[in-house]
Amino acid sequence: MGIRYRLGIVLWLMVLLTGCASTPETGPAKPPETLYREGMDALKTTRFKVAVDRFQEIDQKHPFSPYATRAQINLIYAHFRKGDYEDAVNDTLRFIRLHPRHRHVAYAFYMRGLSHYQRITDSFRDQGRTREAVTAFRELVTRFPQSDYAWEAQRMLTLCINRLAEQEAVVGRFYLDREEYIAAISRFSQIVNHPEFQTTPYVEEALFSLVLASQRLGLNEEARNHAAVLGHNFPKGPFYKAALRIVKKQGDVTRAELADLRRGVDEGSVLGRFFQGLAPALLPTQTEMR
Repeated sequence: MGIRYRLGIVLWLMVLLTGCASTPETGPAKPPETLYREGMDALKTTRFKVAVDRFQEIDQKHPFSPYATRAQINLIYAHFRKGDYEDAVNDTLRFIRLHPRHRHVAYAFYMRGLSHYQRITDSFRDQGRTREAVTAFRELVTRFPQSDYAWEAQRMLTLCINRLAEQEAVVGRFYLDREEYIAAISRFSQIVNHPEFQTTPYVEEALFSLVLASQRLGLNEEARNHAAVLGHNFPKGPFYKAALRIVKKQGDVTRAELADLRRGVDEGSVLGRFFQGLAPALLPTQTEMR
């Protein structure tokens, strides 16, 4: 009896476990049109985690449905608005790889750049994200110059280049203030000589700093040459007045005066005015995605 009793217990447990295994953990899968509608509703009500979940479910469970491509591109926007910028970048790269000729592939390029842009650090830190954003925006402008996003990408590209020039200026200031003039000249020369940096707000300061550093190293001819270039391009600027005083040996620039001159550059920087105020990209409407 004991053996039969134990055998009965074992069989009963096997039946119970089999029944549990056959019971689904979740309800029946929702059709893609329902998931898409719920995802779009979640976007409109700023429930971005819900939107991510719905669009990912379409992508994973209904990859051949008419809603799959729409879900993939809306997933980019949902991740971006949720603040998951690395996921947004990965979404854009995947979309570009899967749909290189899609009518909205330019949107993916734009959001890739914008996702990198949102993670740009201050000018005292590494600007790797800035360079990645530059690459993405430049590729968009080059490959899709007639797209709806080309103009905005060009504006963003300008902001990113300003940030790269700003970092050179910040590091150059650091060396100049510590009387490491050769290192300062190297940094400010990057701003003056780099073709893309020559339209940034930091060129005037860079030319003046080259005047100052050269003069303090005893390179009087180089100081006069830099002052001439400064005067030709910024004849009415505050830096040129100070540069003339230096090369004519009518007095040096004080630390307080230099700080005021730099403050004017920082306040006039395009990046300083717009970096925190840019609106996120617009989401293509459901009709556009068809």
